[in-house]
Amino acid sequence: MKLVKVLSVILGILMIIGGLYCVFNPALTYLGIGYVIGIVMLLDAVNRLHAWWQYRKTGDADGWMLASGIISCVFALTLIVDAAAQLSVDVFIAYMVGIWILVRALITIIRAFRARKFHKAFDTNFIGKNWWIRLIIGLLMCLFAVLSLMNPTVIMAAIGTFIGIGIILAGCETVTIALTPREVY
Repeated sequence: MKLVKVLSVILGILMIIGGLYCVFNPALTYLGIGYVIGIVMLLDAVNRLHAWWQYRKTGDADGWMLASGIISCVFALTLIVDAAAQLSVDVFIAYMVGIWILVRALITIIRAFRARKFHKAFDTNFIGKNWWIRLIIGLLMCLFAVLSLMNPTVIMAAIGTFIGIGIILAGCETVTIALTPREVY
């Protein structure tokens, strides 16, 4: 049991160090997303091909499961091996996040003006009184989205930083759990 705690503390410390690396190198962290997606796709392919193999023994296999496993495998290997494919996925994700933030910003701005109109019509105390806060948030989101779409590395750095912070927090939790007496659970 003591060995498990020691290994957990070591793992937690390594996670914290890895998280710090991610925070200080957010673009490199983000650029690894395409590779991770490729690995996940490869695991999916192996699972589908294994399931097809098992179903084949009972006569329940169909060609669609085999085809989806093969296609997943081809796409996965393309992402894992081809750096250009990884970069394409990374850039696509950055643009999609930028567009998502822009749409959310526009909806926030519209809702701010609707809250203002509602407040004027019904003289509400809470719902529309602070409509301008929503407007400012929407405008800031819109500015960030436009900057992100003009330069996707803004999104890449932000996502890479958040990944690093998440890994640091997970590492801290791992160390905390390892050092917490068993009776607390």
